[in-house]
Amino acid sequence: MGTHNIQEEIIMDIISRLPVKSLLRFKCVSEFWNTLISEPYFEKKHLKFHANNQNSQKLLFGQGINRNFYFLSSSLSPVHIVKDIQRLDSPTQLAIFKIHCCCDGLFFMEIWPGKPYRFLLWNPSTRESIIIPHLEFSDEELYAYGLGYDSTTDDYKVVKIDINDQVDEILALKSGSWKRIHETSGRVDYYRRCEGECLALVHGAFHWYGYSGGRVVNSLNISSEKYGIIPFPETSGLQISSDDELGVSVLGGMLCVYFSNEITFNLWAMKTYGVKKSWTNLFTIPTNGQHPTPMYRFSNGEVLLNDMKYSGRDVYRISDGSFGLSNRIWPLNSDDDIDGVMTYIGIVYTESLINPTLGH
Repeated sequence: MGTHNIQEEIIMDIISRLPVKSLLRFKCVSEFWNTLISEPYFEKKHLKFHANNQNSQKLLFGQGINRNFYFLSSSLSPVHIVKDIQRLDSPTQLAIFKIHCCCDGLFFMEIWPGKPYRFLLWNPSTRESIIIPHLEFSDEELYAYGLGYDSTTDDYKVVKIDINDQVDEILALKSGSWKRIHETSGRVDYYRRCEGECLALVHGAFHWYGYSGGRVVNSLNISSEKYGIIPFPETSGLQISSDDELGVSVLGGMLCVYFSNEITFNLWAMKTYGVKKSWTNLFTIPTNGQHPTPMYRFSNGEVLLNDMKYSGRDVYRISDGSFGLSNRIWPLNSDDDIDGVMTYIGIVYTESLINPTLGH
């Protein structure tokens, strides 16, 4: 920041409001523009502006036909349709992939075939990607992953929670190496064996379901690497069985828990982080046999839900009521639901310029 003169700062402030597509064009104009837009300081300034801008949020789907994989990206419209659909090629020529999580416009993906498992960090907005190191201590398949930014070290970190053996690992991307988290005091057993589940990141910590004499939300601080426990909401009158679908997510900056069965879907939000009394039931709706998971919360309180019964193929925008074609935003119509097309879960992300190579 100290190296920027006033004129550059004014230019940065103006162009930080532009979409990524426009800025990528500017980088081709001259060396000055390329250098300015490529600066990590500007990348963070641009992200800060767009992270809270609903118009900068995108919806990403992965699709595949006959081992040919690609992605679809679209804007989240303020009305009940998806607009500006754009096709993106897969960042790798390998035939099989799995998206684990997303943070600041970066996607953490697992790619096959072969062992040890390999991982990719990809920014679909800039089309940049990098292969990152495989696990050093295990190739255990029962896991949950999270990706987040550690402001204390100015670095992105990937955490792997081992559901069976409690051999948790963390990767600081700048160092490029995994390490074990040896201090496990405060860690409780994983409540559900959800292979590949995405860990919820809020208030500088990853969160997932745990069990310690009852249901709790377990946490792992991204900076201190210390475990903690968040109390579960009081759900008196609601029967939660072992067959219910359970999950932890983040909506509108709030830690959320949800559980559903063949009859109802319940969504709770912790409005003040760490305060048990602030748990609030956002809504309870009939599921009609579907298996929804929350994706995103709009400023008016409406929530995007994925129907997991069909591999995340259908996305609904609702505030209350029930699922139906009137509030389905994807597929747009029956013609989009093509036989033989494998559709992967949709993920909401913020367009960003963050470089996945992170100096490597």
